[in-house]
Amino acid sequence: MGKVVARHLVSAVAVLLVVTFATFLLLRSTPGNTATSIAVRQAGPGASQEQVDRLHAELRLDSSLPVQYGVWLGRAVQGDLGRSDRSGRTVTDEIAAKAPRTLFLGLGAAVIALVVGFGAGVLSAVDRRGGLAAALRVGALAAVSIPTFWMSFLLIVLLSEQLRWLPTSGDRGFASWIMPWVVLALPAAGAISRVVSVSLTETMSRQHVTAARARGAPGWSVVLRDGLPHAAGATLNVTAMHVGMLLTGSVIVETVFAWPGLGAWFVDSVKFRDNGAVLGGVLVFALAFILITRGIDVVQKITDPRLRKAEVGA
Repeated sequence: MGKVVARHLVSAVAVLLVVTFATFLLLRSTPGNTATSIAVRQAGPGASQEQVDRLHAELRLDSSLPVQYGVWLGRAVQGDLGRSDRSGRTVTDEIAAKAPRTLFLGLGAAVIALVVGFGAGVLSAVDRRGGLAAALRVGALAAVSIPTFWMSFLLIVLLSEQLRWLPTSGDRGFASWIMPWVVLALPAAGAISRVVSVSLTETMSRQHVTAARARGAPGWSVVLRDGLPHAAGATLNVTAMHVGMLLTGSVIVETVFAWPGLGAWFVDSVKFRDNGAVLGGVLVFALAFILITRGIDVVQKITDPRLRKAEVGA
């Protein structure tokens, strides 16, 4: 088991290095002198040449890009992600201030996605040839197909502008949480429901389920006790992937709904060309996604001996 965890750890580190280096390369390749741009943003148009030279030396801009990246990476490993050009605060402090709101938004959407996704998937599998199953399949397809930004504007027009039931933006209490939660949760719920439906349908044809039915066990008892636990394992990876995507999806949702979290902060950092904040944001989003998906993968291999043997054999 230790080899499995070590393999996932090495893979996660490699992905983080590739993602952050690619982002670093793109940011450094943008037109203009990096030191001059940062000095002007920090001190205004009157930035002195001394300030520019200090930043030039500090960022090692005379060195090659790999060396510059190595300097940034060495500081990042120690928890120093640099300083935001917009606010003057450290990027670590900025992330710490914004992360709780994004976590709150993501966790709420994850709960909705899991409840709706598993519920719809179970109902679709039980009523395979009925009208309910057909409606749920269409709903799942629509949920994963409609772009997030379009769904956001649609709900704003309908629920805020026309019906005036919910506020359009900000964090003003429960009413302002509903639309961001729903917009984030629906695509994940649609994908989860389809995987649960297919997996549960296949499980319900197995011998142990047939035997339970032959013993006269109630229909829903067979589904919940004998079918769903065996089908749940196959859905863990898909569930983990889509729950992880809730964090990256928050970039669009937070921007549309003016939610004071990491997503909106990251978009503002990109607009302002706040390179330190952009790199820090990419690192946090990539790390969160990897931890969620790899963590679920490891748990699945721990709980399923067949997957663990396959991993070791590979």
